[in-house]
Amino acid sequence: YGKWMWQVELYSIISTERASFSASSTPRPRLVAGVRPSTTPFHVSEVLSTILQAIIHIVTLTVAVNFGKELETKYPTRTAHKGFSIQWSDNHQGGSAGSLLSTLVGSSINSLHSDTGAPPQSFLKRSPFQPNYISNNVFIVSVFQNAVTTMVNHSGRPFSVSFLESRPLCLSVCLAFLLCTVCIAESIPMLNTFIQLASYPTKASKIEMLRLLLLNVSMSYFADYFSTFFFRHDIWKERNKAFHAKSHNAKGLSLLNSADEEEKLLSEERQQNCVIVSVLCLLIFHFSIQILYTRMKE
Repeated sequence: YGKWMWQVELYSIISTERASFSASSTPRPRLVAGVRPSTTPFHVSEVLSTILQAIIHIVTLTVAVNFGKELETKYPTRTAHKGFSIQWSDNHQGGSAGSLLSTLVGSSINSLHSDTGAPPQSFLKRSPFQPNYISNNVFIVSVFQNAVTTMVNHSGRPFSVSFLESRPLCLSVCLAFLLCTVCIAESIPMLNTFIQLASYPTKASKIEMLRLLLLNVSMSYFADYFSTFFFRHDIWKERNKAFHAKSHNAKGLSLLNSADEEEKLLSEERQQNCVIVSVLCLLIFHFSIQILYTRMKE
């Protein structure tokens, strides 16, 4: 990984996990009688969904790494190096224990034990990071899969606030998707340079990454969807039920109690978040189309 890759990925993980935890910890105003979450994490629906998603994510990441290796073979981005090497110093004036420690940790301890003023010599030498296609694919797929896992496995209705009813959750997940798409499209060169991503050599390589991400999110979603449909049909039914409440009687008096009012507010929040998600999806679609119609050297 480059200098800022892990920081960017960690920020994405923290943002999505914090939003998901907040949404999952907010119970719905009214719980449905007779529909309860599984009392054990080993329920067949949850076990099957987890296993299928794990296989999908592992296979996706493996394919991405192999694809990066293939690109490195065809379009090498860096010179071969041997990782790190050990070099013994031949300076006898700095042979103290402090000098040896300073060379190991790269600190300035050597200056405290030597009067020569010479700069400390490196004991462990490692080649500096160079952007490459393998780190590209691992970074992009890791960020994308974390967002997919958060979105697909969020419990939501009928027990807590759903995905579209939580604005922080919608923003964190969709912005992670947008980040991956922008990095592949290379529409903001300054961003790719900051994260230290190598430029993809061909349009076909970018399309292959987009196809891989699309397969990952669609297969993960359907794995959880059908696991819930077949083994927890009661939860699946409540998740896909629209909220309808008669708001007024014949005399014009409100029939909504406090739970109905809160459900109505959540429904309005859902509509507003759908607009935001639609805008972000349009941006993702725009950058995807930009990749498809970009002229590059094949």
